[in-house]
Amino acid sequence: EAAFGALARGKVDVPMPMHITIDETADAGPGDCHIKGGYVSGTPTFTVKLATVSFYKNSERGLPPGSGVFCVVNAVTGAPLAVMQENRFMTDLRTGAAGAVSIKHCTSEQQSTVGFIGCGAIARNMARATAAVRKFETGVAYAFDGAEEFAAEMEAELGIPFVVASTAEELCGKSDVIFTQTPGGSTVLELDWLKKNGPGVTIIASGSDQPTKQEIPNDVLKASKYISDLTKQTSKVGELRAPIQAGVMTEDDVHAELGEIVNGDKPG
Repeated sequence: EAAFGALARGKVDVPMPMHITIDETADAGPGDCHIKGGYVSGTPTFTVKLATVSFYKNSERGLPPGSGVFCVVNAVTGAPLAVMQENRFMTDLRTGAAGAVSIKHCTSEQQSTVGFIGCGAIARNMARATAAVRKFETGVAYAFDGAEEFAAEMEAELGIPFVVASTAEELCGKSDVIFTQTPGGSTVLELDWLKKNGPGVTIIASGSDQPTKQEIPNDVLKASKYISDLTKQTSKVGELRAPIQAGVMTEDDVHAELGEIVNGDKPG
């Protein structure tokens, strides 16, 4: 939360991510590599992360589809302090924490049913983070695989009832808040599926992390109060990229960056 606030005040240097595509051949791939980093002004360290994702053939090898290495560097001397092979553990925690900040500042207590499209590790951290910020009444799960296991685990861990939806449309019709955390190869919901009555619907999308991915359709984005984590990035490699390319939105249509809401500069 403090980091998002500092980002909005111009106190964080976050360059655009570097992306490497590992195309599928007889000897490698398919997969993707992202290299990201940042520095918060006045802090004693900065961090660079190399993350690999979408190595889906790893399931045949009994390995996860992604991994990662963090390098923590002394901001005084420039010397490396630690190199950590985190295997997405810290990445997924950070994503969950960003979800918690979004829940805190971009939802209301009346939004009591939370849906999860995609039920992997990130969804688990999103559920935990949401429960840490606000006690929601019901969770709804939908995924091509693993929704039943996710719902059972989260219900037991959080003490909140979870149900499994048979379709994404069913989930949308029940949910006040919708988390999407999928591979992002295609859109996962439609505007007509969202609840028409009640306190409104908040969608927190985290699956689009490169220019080939899009979880949320352009018409949903255009109809929304769009809040970005970092507009310069999401307009190039996130959800805002597609509607800009289609000519239906511009960066001026962004209501706020999350840090501006954290700082109280704009309403959530």
